[in-house]
Amino acid sequence: MKLVKPLFFIAFFLLLSCDKSSVYQKIDNDFKDNRWFKTTIKTHTIDIQKESTYTLFFDFRHVHDFQFPEIPIQFRIENPDGTVSVEKINLSIKDENGKDRGECMGDVCDLRQVVFSDKMLTKGKHSISISNQFDGEYLPNVIGIGLRLEEIEKQ
Repeated sequence: MKLVKPLFFIAFFLLLSCDKSSVYQKIDNDFKDNRWFKTTIKTHTIDIQKESTYTLFFDFRHVHDFQFPEIPIQFRIENPDGTVSVEKINLSIKDENGKDRGECMGDVCDLRQVVFSDKMLTKGKHSISISNQFDGEYLPNVIGIGLRLEEIEKQ
């Protein structure tokens, strides 16, 4: 009986944490020596089941006390009909006081930033390629990058 109550509460919180608006979420942690080389382009293929409006987020996991305040990131989006669009963001790592914007636990920080919001996407496979536009050969102290796509629920 002692085990039943904790299991019930765990199951209850897991059900509450289910996010029905999330269509896709994936983090890529494949960065040898925590380096994201300029030539390394990470591609995500998202199969959208219904035409709707969406918000795309970029997730960035890095070592605490990142040495750069912002990073230029480019997203090349190939739509099911073959058309291509490009979105660019300046990922803001630190606030105006030099503190990490992300949520940090120990030496690892997670940061999420909007790439686009309220954008109509058609049904089908969308290919999103992510590249860093950093001036150097590689961006150091990168643990992972990823995408999260959320459908905007119409009221």
